[in-house]
Amino acid sequence: MYLITAYFDDNTNNKLQNIIDEIATVSGNDFMIKNNVVPHLTISAFDEKSTDKAIELFDKIEDRLHYDEILIPSVGVFLPYVIYAQPTKNQYLTELSDDIYDVLRNGHDTIVNRYYIPPDWIPHITLGKKLGSEQMQQAFMVVQARFQPMNAHITSFGLSKPNPLTNLITFGKSFEK
Repeated sequence: MYLITAYFDDNTNNKLQNIIDEIATVSGNDFMIKNNVVPHLTISAFDEKSTDKAIELFDKIEDRLHYDEILIPSVGVFLPYVIYAQPTKNQYLTELSDDIYDVLRNGHDTIVNRYYIPPDWIPHITLGKKLGSEQMQQAFMVVQARFQPMNAHITSFGLSKPNPLTNLITFGKSFEK
């Protein structure tokens, strides 16, 4: 599997990372920190037979990628294990998802993950993952106390492989955790 991901400006990263860190501290679930998962927004997930082919597809997407601001007004959950910040699915994100999907669906052996096919994609920025029931309640207490709606600037896009996370290529501003 390959991921196409948007990354944020330093201010947004810091705000979201502080929430991720506090969820880990309060809940004892350090999955996000242990796996070096930085704040990000996955735009697409897809299967492709070779890394070279995935990179070739990502190169075709580059001219369709542009950097803009998004609103992150809320939080949500994918029960029973994930809590996330919820960006507004505005015209920018909708078009971005559509443009990426248009390129990927024309890949010969490419299979786009069903959760990332427009219009059904749910934009989300994971704050806690693999949370147990009690950990989820603790995470809710953290976001209730710390989360505030924010404007975020998308500053770069990357292609990666998960498990373990391997960054293959990035367009835009690069960053390190």
